[in-house]
Amino acid sequence: MKKIVSRGACLLLALGLSLNAVGCQKSNENNKIKEGQSISSEEAGMSINANGKNETFKPSDYTLEAKKEYVYEYLGLKFKLSDKFRNYIADKKIAMLDNQSPIDKELKYAILTFEKMTEEQKNAVIEKMGDGYKNWKNELERIGTIGIFEKNTSKEKISKITKCDTHTKIGVSSDGKYDCYLSTNSGAESNLLDELKRTEIQIIDKKERPKNGFVLSEKTDLENTEAFNKESVKDLRKLSTKDINGKDFTSKDFKKYDLTMVNVFATWCTACVKEIPDLVEVQNEMKSKGVNIVGVVTDTVDDNGKNKEAIEKSKLIHEKTKASYPFLMPDKTNFNGRLNGIQAMPETFFVDSNGNIVGDTYSGAKSAKEWKQVIEKELKKIKNNKSPQLGAFIHSF
Repeated sequence: MKKIVSRGACLLLALGLSLNAVGCQKSNENNKIKEGQSISSEEAGMSINANGKNETFKPSDYTLEAKKEYVYEYLGLKFKLSDKFRNYIADKKIAMLDNQSPIDKELKYAILTFEKMTEEQKNAVIEKMGDGYKNWKNELERIGTIGIFEKNTSKEKISKITKCDTHTKIGVSSDGKYDCYLSTNSGAESNLLDELKRTEIQIIDKKERPKNGFVLSEKTDLENTEAFNKESVKDLRKLSTKDINGKDFTSKDFKKYDLTMVNVFATWCTACVKEIPDLVEVQNEMKSKGVNIVGVVTDTVDDNGKNKEAIEKSKLIHEKTKASYPFLMPDKTNFNGRLNGIQAMPETFFVDSNGNIVGDTYSGAKSAKEWKQVIEKELKKIKNNKSPQLGAFIHSF
C-alpha cells in the first residue's frame, strides 16, 4: 500500500505545528460542548490510544530525506545540496523540515529549514499529544533556510520567519509575485554554514498553487517517482471497500444520495477528530436534502495491510464522538488513486450519485455552519449541471 501522505509533511501537519494552518490546528471556538451534543476527541479522552496509553513517536524519523536534487514546482525552485551537507541529512546530523504560511489564506511564505540535531535530539521519543514536538523543534539549532516570500516582505519580517540574520536574494519567482532567498544564521557552526552556502539553487517555472493550498510537495525524487496528480482522478465508479466494522461499501452506495461528502482523515490528526461532531450535525441536517457523509480513515491501512491498532482507535473515536456516518478503510486502489499524495488533513471532496468526483476539494477543518454553506454550493452546481440535460430532454418532445 502506497503511503498516502508524504513522510516529511504528514507528522508536521498532523500536529499542526509546522504549517500554522487549519489542517490540525482548528480553533476551539467551534468545538464548545453543548448539552446533548456529541463531543470531540480531546473531551472524549482521545489523546490516548485504545490501550489507554499516550502514543509516542520519534521526530527525527519524520524529517525530509536526503536527495541529490529537490524540485518544488509550487515554489518555482529546485536545488542541489553539497555532497557533505546531504550526507549530514542522511546521517540525521541535520534535520530538514518545511514550513509555510496558513494554507487557507493567501501564500505569504514557504521555506525549507535546515537544523542541527544533537544525538539526544536524534534519538528523542516524545508523545504525540501535548507540546513535546513543539519543544523538540524549538530546541534545534537553525542553520539556514531556502524559500520564497511575498514581494516587498521586509528583511526584518524574513528574519523573524526564518530565524536567520543574513539573507541572500536568489531572484524573483517566474510569476513575479515572490522573492527567493537563501537565509543563514551567523551563529551556526561555520563549517555547516559554508556547506549550506554551496547549495546550487535555480529558479524554475512556478506552478499555480494547488487547491489544497500546500505548496511544499515535490515533483520528483531521486528515483524520478512522479508526484501523484489527484486532479486526474475523475470517479469512484469501481470502488469496493469496507468500513472499520467490516461492512461492505461500494460505488452503489453513492446512488442512494445526490451528493456524498468524503472526509479524509487519520486517527492521529487532532483537528480531524475534533471536526467530527460538526460533521455529525451536518449529516443529521443535510441527509433529508439528499446528502450523505462518509469518513475515510487513512491510517487503518499501512504498508503491511490492515493496521489493527488504528482500526480499534477508529472504532473508539466513532463511538465517543457519536458519529452517525461510516468510517471507511482505503481499498487496494486507494480509492482509484484519489487518496494518493494528500498533503494536509482533513481533506474533503464530493461524489455524485453516479460515482463521479465533483466540485472543489477542501483542505482543513470547518464548522458545521461553514460545511452547510459549502454543501449548498456544491448541490447547486450539480442541479445546474443537470438542468441543461433536462432542458434538452424536454425540447426533444
